[in-house]
Amino acid sequence: TIGFGTQYTLAAGGRAIDFPVGDLLNPVYSTLNSLTNSQQFPSLENQSIQFLPNNFYDARIRIQQAIYNPDLAINRSAKMSQIELQNLEIKAYKRQLSREIMNAYFQWQQAEQAITIYQEADTLLKEADRTTRSMLRNGIALPSAVARIETEQAALHAQQIGANTQETNAWAYLIYLLDDSLTGRDQVRRELPELPDPGPVINGQREELLQLDQAIALQQLMLKKEDQFYRPRLGAQLDLGSQAFNFDWAPYALFGVNLTINLYDAKQHRYRQNQAQAAIQAQNQMKTSVVEQINLQTQIARNNLVSAIQQAETFQPRIQAAQKVYREVTRKYQEGTANYLELLDARTQITQAELAYSLARYQAWSKWAEFIYATAFYPIQ
Repeated sequence: TIGFGTQYTLAAGGRAIDFPVGDLLNPVYSTLNSLTNSQQFPSLENQSIQFLPNNFYDARIRIQQAIYNPDLAINRSAKMSQIELQNLEIKAYKRQLSREIMNAYFQWQQAEQAITIYQEADTLLKEADRTTRSMLRNGIALPSAVARIETEQAALHAQQIGANTQETNAWAYLIYLLDDSLTGRDQVRRELPELPDPGPVINGQREELLQLDQAIALQQLMLKKEDQFYRPRLGAQLDLGSQAFNFDWAPYALFGVNLTINLYDAKQHRYRQNQAQAAIQAQNQMKTSVVEQINLQTQIARNNLVSAIQQAETFQPRIQAAQKVYREVTRKYQEGTANYLELLDARTQITQAELAYSLARYQAWSKWAEFIYATAFYPIQ
């Protein structure tokens, strides 16, 4: 290392030493003046010299170089491990955030799908209203049938308002997670398969395990450092500067070599060794427990995903059956052999089946996001 340091001192009082320079030299000077018949040698006064320097400065550039110090490499590795631990914490947060973004996206898509389903239901009700009014004009239907259909349309309109609000809120939450308020819906929207594919279990590197590995490596470095307690430390130092009174210029150079050897510390380093070994054992046990927890989490996530997919697949026959019933009831209603209540019930069955399927579908995608998170399938940069 290279550094610059300076020190300026003002002092008054303190210890002093009396130097009788006058008593020593004045008799000699007097004799010399008599011999030379002149006053070339004036008399001197005794001096009192302070130990504390007054109006004194010391400015220097200090160069320090370790020649042999086993702690330096260990400290450097420990710093790198700490940096890696911080990076892994950031990656773990990013992985959780990616799961939250996927779930928010699926909720938004489900809300959009609900709007589409209600729009299709509104189309069916409008067709039923048109048919009923035509039948009313022909004397086949009663005015109460038209009133009931209008009531259903009003109720459906209320559901559409709720669905639109839910979509707006879901989109706002998704944009909040993406941290990009300028992104449009079309930029975010992606075409998804009808249902996710569970596929084989491929476990990636979970950041929690990598953090434990780094923590164990850090403790091993601390243990290695304590093992080198009795090794010598050798270093060199060079000072280049100036020191003088009254801001005079008096350059100097000072070189030194220092050797340090630890001899005794009341077994403190032994205690630190035992502490590091205990920490390593505890973290290894914790790692084993975390591995088991992650494996269990992965198994449960996959079971939930497979179950959600199987449940969603059961809705397609129900939707097809409801659509078939609606077509038959519509035909009979137009022929006058079915009443408007049967028609409205058939329409309600279609809407409920489609909404239930949409919920089951995106629930399966949400379980897929949990499965992807548990297996750390996607790498996080």
